Amino acid sequence: MADRSIKAEYAVRGATVDQVQSFAFDRGPIGCVLLHGFTAAPKEMRPLGEYLAARNFTVRGVRYAGHGTCPQDLAHTTWRDWAASAEEAVTELRSGCTQVWSIGLSLGGLISLQLAGQQRVDGVCAIAPAIFPPDRRMAIARFLAPFMRYTRKGLADLHDPVALAEHADYELFPTRAVAQLHSLMLHTRRRLKQIDVPLLLILARHDQVVSLDALDFIWPRVRSTDKEYLILERGGHIVTEDYDKATAFEAVARFLQKHRPA
Repeated sequence: MADRSIKAEYAVRGATVDQVQSFAFDRGPIGCVLLHGFTAAPKEMRPLGEYLAARNFTVRGVRYAGHGTCPQDLAHTTWRDWAASAEEAVTELRSGCTQVWSIGLSLGGLISLQLAGQQRVDGVCAIAPAIFPPDRRMAIARFLAPFMRYTRKGLADLHDPVALAEHADYELFPTRAVAQLHSLMLHTRRRLKQIDVPLLLILARHDQVVSLDALDFIWPRVRSTDKEYLILERGGHIVTEDYDKATAFEAVARFLQKHRPA
């Protein structure tokens, strides 16, 4: 796709500029860093953030570098830039919280696992963590990037039509960023054995992006002795906006409460 067909301006479908910003709720002593998916925005994590804030958890909804603006911005970032955005929120919460958890969807699930493997957080909830590429072409994205800078995206994997119409994401994949995502997948798979904190995995049976193979791969490789999983029967990949989001939210809050310091 020719660069001249892409305007360097705000280009998030399904949301206005003010709807895709990071968010914060200061409540109780347990901190939760909420991490969104690839090409998406904090908006998809806000329902969970509001749910947790209502239950006295302190929340930070992170917007990664290159997200929530336009695809050109994303094309000039790396996965380490995205992770750094999450790390900043963890550091902020460490100054005032007795525990800090990472809770992420898709790409956010990967970064959450990264944070856990680095012992930066006290626990992790990984929702549909994108541990494997949904498209085999991702493996060669770094070679394609000089010749095919962007590809057009389809709609998000959401079964709820109302949520689909309001979902915030880019309409284009920057190929360079896709290559970075693939690198992060490889990096995370190699480091699962470093994870020993409490772990909750949530996946949707009919997810077209992250299959249940992710659960089979992650489960035996982490060293966490306290781990749980939940498989949702309704909805697609964007669990936090789809039909079974209430079930997922309840599971996250219950897991956090289980590990709340005495």
